[in-house]
Amino acid sequence: MHNFDFCLILTATINPGDMPDLVRNDAKTRLEDYKKSFDYWVNHKNVNKIIFIENSNYELKYFKNKAAENKSKKIEIISSNLNSIYDKKLGKGYGQYLCLKHVFEESILAKDVNYFIDVTGRHIITNFDKIFNHIKKDNSDIYINLSDSLKFSDTNIYGGTKNFFLHYLLPETSKTNDSLGNIFEKCAAKAVLKGVSNDLKLSDIPIYPQINGFIGTNGKKYKQNFIKKTKLFFFRKLKQYFFAHKKY
Repeated sequence: MHNFDFCLILTATINPGDMPDLVRNDAKTRLEDYKKSFDYWVNHKNVNKIIFIENSNYELKYFKNKAAENKSKKIEIISSNLNSIYDKKLGKGYGQYLCLKHVFEESILAKDVNYFIDVTGRHIITNFDKIFNHIKKDNSDIYINLSDSLKFSDTNIYGGTKNFFLHYLLPETSKTNDSLGNIFEKCAAKAVLKGVSNDLKLSDIPIYPQINGFIGTNGKKYKQNFIKKTKLFFFRKLKQYFFAHKKY
């Protein structure tokens, strides 16, 4: 992927309404989160195409103005009321699924791009350059961090080809139902495993994202102190070593 062309998808719910299990639910507070993140991404040197989709039918003048100011980049702002059309017992992850489904059905940008990186719209990934370079060099179909014996995926940031999104991720995440414990992250992990079983290439050991933002479910700021970052760095190196020296 020497000429790596990708589109960043930023999903947003500014006014979550009565969404259960969501502490950071004030619309004005969330709007400021999204503004800060959007400013970061539209000015990032490695991001040239962005799809920003908001699903609570909130006023998006700020984002449209910012997009208009960045004429050198292709930025698409999509507004919808998808957050109001489903049973909230399914959880916010189901709303995420609906946003992605809407993107691939309606987005003009998505029709001409083959690789997508999806990021939680309120979050800044401070080590995105490293992740970007890894994806660009790796040339895989799926980029994602899996854990819990491959049953859980980190969907704060992940990427994949259009084939992966359309034929694996969307079908599996359509089954998201928080009330049954079938959360988005578990559904995404199942999509990855199905893709790999059908010969899609999963990325080499992914880089752990360094997140600047707040956790929606408990309202706490992501913390990644020096000791934790060091531990994660060496844990990744250890995994790389074992995968490189595996014996059969």
